[in-house]
Amino acid sequence: MIILKWKRLKDNYKLNIHIHMKNFLFLFLFLLGAIFTNAQCIPDPQYSAAGIYPDTSTGLATAYVGQSYSQNITVITPTDTVVDVLGNPVQVTIDSISLMSVSGLPPNFSYSCDPPSCGFPGGTVKCAELYSTVNPTSSDIGVYDIIFETTAYASNVPLIGTITQDDVIDYYYIEISDVTAVLNVLDFNDFELKEIYPNPVNNQAKIQFVSGLEGEILFSVYNLLGEEIESRLILCSRGVNTIYLETSSYSDGIYLYSISNGNQLQTKNMVVSK
Repeated sequence: MIILKWKRLKDNYKLNIHIHMKNFLFLFLFLLGAIFTNAQCIPDPQYSAAGIYPDTSTGLATAYVGQSYSQNITVITPTDTVVDVLGNPVQVTIDSISLMSVSGLPPNFSYSCDPPSCGFPGGTVKCAELYSTVNPTSSDIGVYDIIFETTAYASNVPLIGTITQDDVIDYYYIEISDVTAVLNVLDFNDFELKEIYPNPVNNQAKIQFVSGLEGEILFSVYNLLGEEIESRLILCSRGVNTIYLETSSYSDGIYLYSISNGNQLQTKNMVVSK
């Protein structure tokens, strides 16, 4: 029966700019506020359009008491945008956008950018990561509004040349919650894969996911050619679950890891670098 269920889960798995400067700064700032966790982040290859992923509609992942936190973020910066010059829309070149400051992070949380200067050139695909340096405690429970301050630099502006624009973004937040409280509000359909920690991975890593139901899930790792590196059935509980991954036999490179419960599939990427 387990073999049949495994096959069914694996089969389901396999089936399975015109941007105003103000709007772009809003998206871009979030990425700039992200960080490394003792390693360099990697852009998610599934995204190609200009913007920040996750965006504000998805928001930042919830942090849980007693568990490490890591949120990888991908930013794709356009080469140009449209600004208003004397009442007329004008296309200008984006030279770069720089993160000037971040405030409001929970205790023992930090951030870092790639590039480390937090200055992102136009036309680039970069990333960042938010992370905890110490696991949150019960005294940290709450919602933390994150405030980012950025400066954008644009050139080829008629009659002006080069302009700068400062912006403040305060739409993002991080919630720290007790796992017990999470169980009380979980829906049976909830199924969410968290970011791997650390990323890049050296030899060992930890992956967390949230499930609204107890049962078996299929955990799989694939390379970018679609070749399966490993698969295993995991018995999960309702709430937050942890998968420990050993990568000492992996070659350096980018991999996709996923979980499937037969009805839902969630996939993220990781980098192995030794």
